[in-house]
Formats: sequence, C-alpha cells, structure tokens
Amino acid sequence: MKKWLIPILASVALCAAPSQPKLFSPIGAATNEVINLSPLPCNAYCLERLLDEEKYFSFLARYEKVDLGGRVGAEYQRLSALFNLAMPQINGERIAVLIPSESIGRYSIIVANSVGAYLLSKGKPFEMRVFDSVDEKPDNLDRAVKEIEAAGFNRALAALTIDGARTMSAIQPWIELYIPTVNRNEIGYAPENFYFGGIDYPRQLEELSRYANRFRTFVFDEPSALSQKITAAADAILPTPASHITLNNPRVNFSQLFKAQKIGAGASILLNTQPVRTSMALSQITFNDIRIASALSTQLNYNPLLLTLPQADDVKNLYIASAIGPGNMTLRDLNQLLRNDLRFDWTAYASSAMAAMISQRNGGDYAPRVELFGLEMEDNQIQYPIKIYQIKNARFVLAPPPPERPLNEMLPPQN
Repeated sequence: MKKWLIPILASVALCAAPSQPKLFSPIGAATNEVINLSPLPCNAYCLERLLDEEKYFSFLARYEKVDLGGRVGAEYQRLSALFNLAMPQINGERIAVLIPSESIGRYSIIVANSVGAYLLSKGKPFEMRVFDSVDEKPDNLDRAVKEIEAAGFNRALAALTIDGARTMSAIQPWIELYIPTVNRNEIGYAPENFYFGGIDYPRQLEELSRYANRFRTFVFDEPSALSQKITAAADAILPTPASHITLNNPRVNFSQLFKAQKIGAGASILLNTQPVRTSMALSQITFNDIRIASALSTQLNYNPLLLTLPQADDVKNLYIASAIGPGNMTLRDLNQLLRNDLRFDWTAYASSAMAAMISQRNGGDYAPRVELFGLEMEDNQIQYPIKIYQIKNARFVLAPPPPERPLNEMLPPQN
C-alpha cells in the first residue's frame, strides 16, 4: 500500500486544484552537453575534416567554445541550436599568444607567465590561449596565424626572434601582431599592423658612451648572437675602433689576457657578457690593480646577480643602462608568484607592456601610449626611457650625469 500512496495523493491534489492561468516557468529549458574524450587539440582544419566526415558529435565535442568565423563557426551555431547545446559566452578579456617554443626556449614560459599575470591583475574573467608554432618555419608560422584567426582573435602577442619577425612580415597576416622580443629597427620592412617592444641597444650604447674614454675602449663579448649584436652596434657608435676580446674559454686567465691586450689605466671596458662572467671580469680587474676609467654595460647586466657576486670595489666605476621603469605593484607581485621578475627581467617587462597595449586596443583605445607603464609608441615601436645606473650598497642607484668634458679629452691615449 505504501507504494501507491504518493501517486494517489498526487492525483487527488491535481483533481482538487482550481484552474490556474498558464504562466511561463522561470526555470529554463534543459540544455545538453557533449563531452570531449580526446586529449588532443583540434584546430580549424581538424574541425573541417570532422564536418566533411559527418562526425557531428565529435565536431561539437572538440570545438573550443570561442567564436569562429566561416563554415566552422556557422556549423557550430546550427548544430548547437539543433541539439540545444549549452553555449557559454566569454565576456572577459581575450588575448592570444603565439610562441615558437623551440626557437625561443625558456623565454616561452616567461612570456606566457607575463601575459597571464597581467590578465590576473585586472581581476576580471579572461581567456588566454597559447598557440605554439614549435619553430619559425614559414609553414608553421602561417599555420599558427590561421589558427589564431580561426579562433576569433583580431590581435596577438607574438614572441618571435628577429628571423621569425622577418618571416612573419613576408606572410603578412591580417591580424595585429605585438612583438615584445624584437626592436622595429632590427628587421627593416614590417607591415603596418606589426608593433614592437624590443630594446634599442644602440640608444643605450649612445648614452653609455658619454661615460667612456673613447680613445681607449675594449669590448668584452661572448660568442652568443645577442652579445655579438651589441658589439656590432658599439662598433658603429664609438668614433675610435674598440679592441675586441671574445671570451670563448670559461676558464680564461684574465691576468694573461690583460697583459696580452695591454689593458692599462685610463681605459674603458664595454662588457657584452652575461652577469656571471661580467662579475668575474670586474673582480679580476680589481685583483690585477687595473684602474680603468669606466666599465659599461647595457640591459644585459641589469641583473640582481650584479648586486651580490662582485665586491664593492669591483663595481665602483660600473655604469649600466636600463629601460625598465617602475611597474604596478600588483602586477609585480603576480609575476613574482609565477617566478617572473618584473623589476629586472626585460622579456617579462616588455611582454607585460605589450599585453597592456593589446588590452587597451581590445577596449577600443588606440592612443599611442601604454597607460599602465607610461610608455609612448612611435613608428610602431614602444619608446623606453633610458636610465644609467651604478651599484651602491648592493642597490642599483641612478648614476650622476657624465662629466661635461668627455673622458676622451680628459684621458688621452697612453703608450
């Protein structure tokens, strides 16, 4: 009897209830969800193939919930309506990041974390999608761009090398590309929809040269592409050719090197070397009692290692150029949580600035200024104010102005 009690009471209640006007239920109709069981991503070409093979449920399951144009987007809209699928809308910020992971190595993580930290700092819903072209071959870059376009992005941050930027210029994508790793002057021709955030090393070297004895300058560098690039820029700026010393051997005997190169008092040394080797060179200059006029370095050595590795006497005549300015405290802290250092890491700083510019333009603000960082854009290149620092009490402090009389007048050549 207990089994029938509830249905009987329900029927009595229905029969006894007075007629009520028909109203729409406040509860929405049920929607369906198609579960994706494949661990592999499916790009626009993969989705096209699924449509051609009439594998509609696989197509719906593997479609990323973003706005795709063309046939793929239209078919998703039609099939979603047919099967009454839930279609979540992304109302927050959307930024695409193109990364050739094999070409730029560890910088892939720095760039992705920088963009992620910037989006987190806004405190709003967001979507960041990373498109890995693996390398910078034309076919792979073209494929990645097509995937970005198919995913509905109008602009993307692209962490490319100089060669990659040139290759991308030849591809001429219609989307806007923001390239934090290359300076506009490094690649010659570039489409109008390309924007750059790389360092202007020649400008840094021009500022540093005001602290140099131009008659007697030695350049220490390494075989790396970046080191050689800075050396080439220095050769074009210094009026008197500098003596080049490439440090190939990690166990170089600096005492013999200084004697062989006749590095003596009054010389200036430009250090295009990584921080650890720079610290070694500076300590050996002190140890060998070589009283140089100045040691100079670009952004390459604006690094906290220079605050701890050398002694105070080693860095007393060291001048370092940097374009990293003050940053938002929240953004700095979020980068720190993601193991980026926005105070010293140039790639993180430039990537954050370009992410901020993309965000502005996503919101319709096309002013040539990155508001969050107080930076201006000129000729599609972010212009970074250059400051010269010295190291005092284990801190980077602004250097005093250079002497009114150039060092090359005050310190003539010595035999």
